[in-house]
Amino acid sequence: MNTIDLGLIGFVYGKNIAPAVEPTAPETDSLSPIERLRRWRDANQAEFRARRVEGMKKSSAVRENLLRLHREKKAEWRASALRNPKLRATDQHIAAKEWTVLSPIGVKHTFRNLKKWVRENPDLFEPSDVEWKSNNGRPNQDWCRAFQGIARLRPGNSKFLPEWQGWRWCYEAEAVSQVENVTLSQAA
Repeated sequence: MNTIDLGLIGFVYGKNIAPAVEPTAPETDSLSPIERLRRWRDANQAEFRARRVEGMKKSSAVRENLLRLHREKKAEWRASALRNPKLRATDQHIAAKEWTVLSPIGVKHTFRNLKKWVRENPDLFEPSDVEWKSNNGRPNQDWCRAFQGIARLRPGNSKFLPEWQGWRWCYEAEAVSQVENVTLSQAA
């Protein structure tokens, strides 16, 4: 099997990356340029690697090849990602969190994956609040006002809101009192 010696990369791109080696003995006069390059490379490995990487970074042929490979593989990567439940709009999504919120009428909603829940329950919000907007053609980054408003109810959010259009975060104690209120009103 034929292999290309990466030490010859300078010759491929028309640049001699190896400085001339001073002959130390009469035998070096008879060495071929390739053999001189190999000896220089063995003696100066760190400098050779640095020059090789620098040459590859500047090479338009290398860049075009990488871009071509990326284009060819992109559809395959996307299909693979869509088969993974942790990357789809499911309860197992890697960014999905547990949510417990109280609606404006006092109903407790517990779910995992906010975006999925908002998409499945648009009737809980005003129609103008569930108009999904795209983010520069990236479908995974779609958003609507209901999604953003409820996301800000979560404690610890940097843009925390105590309530959004009557919706509130349901804390454990609050959930217990809601259940007691429902039980007492049913008993009466």
